[in-house]
Amino acid sequence: MGLWRDRRFLSETHGKVCQYLDENATMAHVHFRRTVYKAGGQKAADRVSYLTRHPLRERSRGAQQVRYISEGREDCLFTTSKNLPAWAEGKPHGFFQAAERYERANGIAFEEWKITLPQELSHRQNMDLMHDLMAVIAGDELPITYAFHDPRTLDGQAQQPHLHLLLSARHNDGVARTPDQYFRRYNPQHPERGGARKIERLRQFGAVKAHRVLIADVINVHLEQAGCLERVHPETLERRGIARQPEPKLLPSESHAYRKDGTVSARMQAVLDVRTARQQTRAEEQASARAYWAQREEDLGLTSAMDGAEQLAVIGAARGQAREPLSTRQVILGEVGMEQEDQRLGDLAGEAYAQAQHEARDVWEDALAALTLRDVGREAYAQAWQESQGIWEDALAEQERLNDGWAAVRTARAAAMSAQHAQAVQTGTWRSLEQDLQALAAQLDQVSEESGGRGTVRIRLWERDQGLGL
Repeated sequence: MGLWRDRRFLSETHGKVCQYLDENATMAHVHFRRTVYKAGGQKAADRVSYLTRHPLRERSRGAQQVRYISEGREDCLFTTSKNLPAWAEGKPHGFFQAAERYERANGIAFEEWKITLPQELSHRQNMDLMHDLMAVIAGDELPITYAFHDPRTLDGQAQQPHLHLLLSARHNDGVARTPDQYFRRYNPQHPERGGARKIERLRQFGAVKAHRVLIADVINVHLEQAGCLERVHPETLERRGIARQPEPKLLPSESHAYRKDGTVSARMQAVLDVRTARQQTRAEEQASARAYWAQREEDLGLTSAMDGAEQLAVIGAARGQAREPLSTRQVILGEVGMEQEDQRLGDLAGEAYAQAQHEARDVWEDALAALTLRDVGREAYAQAWQESQGIWEDALAEQERLNDGWAAVRTARAAAMSAQHAQAVQTGTWRSLEQDLQALAAQLDQVSEESGGRGTVRIRLWERDQGLGL
């Protein structure tokens, strides 16, 4: 849900009336700056805090307001995030920090765009323009955090409405993933096993030019609906044949020093000189922009009978297809000369070559990753083989010990059986001798009785081991 920052929105009308500006004011133009942040960086928290004016450690609304006023930065009128995955809902700091941490090495973690909005439109009209730009740029799929800033100009005489947005190319498809899985490689066969898919239109060759064309289309539709005569052109001044230098980029310290003390640095002087020269080329620049938009409307098939939603649908479908040198309709009807057609084919060939280079880099990176995994696998295999050899040798030694043990058991058993047999033989011998002696004594007693003698014979058997004796 978006956060309102300024009560000026509440007091404005919703009428589509163009605000005609002083002739010295900045005219409508396309200022689009794209900054790429790579994985492994630590810029996400600062960039989210700058855009949204929300620090990483949340402060109270009162403390935030006091800080904005004391710093002279009460210029963030609206901010919100959309299409974030469930684990980052309402936490843009956490989402973009996770992108820096988990995206592949040297991969793009996220992009930051800055888009200038027309001063000719009111705050309410620029809010509508902002929502339409976010709809065609991110739709309902790309995670995005954006903010509407409206600081004063350097001379303090006007506003400078513009948008900041942080954008991830990872399509939020609604599949439940953890933060680290969300930024892995996409698995088309099993999406739930891989990361979120990257949208190609943000990575293809010529994407920046396509972004500028898309932004210019949406801005021109809103300028036209508001009844403004001004239009914007996506091309550079040089390609349009206009003899004026673009404004150099000022450092924050330079613009602050100029606002506070009137200090004019070398770059600040260059900015002032360019703004003076721009009044001389203002009519030429606007004539070029209006001519471009008239041709562009014809190419896209936009008509006054279409409402805003229909026009945006056509513009969204044509994103990336717009090329200023040649119109789509002319190519289809065959009304383009051979020289222009050759130029078109040359451009396409150049884009195809660049796209092939991009894909080749991806394949090469995948191949390096595969080689790394193969080397790791070989090391793991060698280590496992050595460990298995050691285990096998230990098992053989253990088996030998078991065999020796069983042999000892068998030997001891045989010895025990031999001893038992010897004992049995000895026992039988003693018993036989005892029986013989008993019989002999009986015979002697009988002989003595028969002879009439009174003497008797007694043989005493001495006890031996286990009751045996003589």
